[in-house]
Amino acid sequence: HYPIGVLFDLHASNTALPWSVSVHFKNFPEHDLLHCTSNSVIEAHFMSSIKEADALKHKSQVINDMQKKDHKQLWMGLQNDKFDQFWAMNRKLMEYPTEEGGFRYIPFRIYQTTSDRPFIQKLFRPVSAEGHTLTLGDLLKEMFPSSICVEGEPCLTS
Repeated sequence: HYPIGVLFDLHASNTALPWSVSVHFKNFPEHDLLHCTSNSVIEAHFMSSIKEADALKHKSQVINDMQKKDHKQLWMGLQNDKFDQFWAMNRKLMEYPTEEGGFRYIPFRIYQTTSDRPFIQKLFRPVSAEGHTLTLGDLLKEMFPSSICVEGEPCLTS
């Protein structure tokens, strides 16, 4: 169960798509796919993900300060491919609160195809204990030291 973008990156080539899509109008394959019974189920999952991310980044302060109509605008903008409508609400979730020392945590997930663990997930503090801003490179050095090339040394790949 990898995200579609990860699967595409793993299996696509420059000349062909990695799969063909079959649309079933009967006999939904319940044992193979998660069945979303309605649009409201998808919306509820989306909002749950937004709330989880806001709890990690802003202690849930941003999403709790939004009104129900703001939540609806966020969802409808995404659903209807209206970037301006979506971004008007999402911008608040993406702002970096400098007065509070920045984001508390940045959740990340690294997908692995060569391991019995399909992914590694961890909370990452974007600021060190000494107050220095940390980068994606710092995260990779911590989680996968072999993925970072050091000048003058051979680069290991996994």
